[in-house]
Amino acid sequence: METDNINCALVQEPHSYRSCLPGYPSTYRLFYDPNFDIIKAVIVCSRQLATFIDYKNTDYNMVTLEFIVGSTVFTLFSYYFEPSKNIDSDLHKISQVVSCKNLNRLVWSMDSNSKSKLWFSPYSDTRGDKLCEFIFADNLFIMTEDCGPTFRATQETSYIDITVVGLDLLEDNSS
Repeated sequence: METDNINCALVQEPHSYRSCLPGYPSTYRLFYDPNFDIIKAVIVCSRQLATFIDYKNTDYNMVTLEFIVGSTVFTLFSYYFEPSKNIDSDLHKISQVVSCKNLNRLVWSMDSNSKSKLWFSPYSDTRGDKLCEFIFADNLFIMTEDCGPTFRATQETSYIDITVVGLDLLEDNSS
């Protein structure tokens, strides 16, 4: 990550062993809920970033972290949608989290376990349609690029990993 000048990574389903994330240098700060199997995490490489985990909005399938640059607060949100769970309950849970955040400075990375042509899946499903409605209702923007499938199994591939940002970050990325 350091060779690519990456300061933070939001990951879903990282390799874990006994509720730990092995293989990362001890200088990295790892944020996840150690009380559960690790299915999402935020990894911060830079010691210069002032970071704060939001324990109220962190549990088995989400990590919420805030970091400060100058006097500006940004929110990093990593979320894992369980494929067998009704997406409506996830969206309700997420709406409670984002209702207390400045969405203009949000970076939300997720394993959506849903499909939409908006993130380059060959087709959309009901879960993807509901997730798109939720994203657009909060004036968020899908930043996922078409780099091929984000999930591969022996007999299938799919496009289920998505990054969404708020307006302030869209403007920074576009300039």
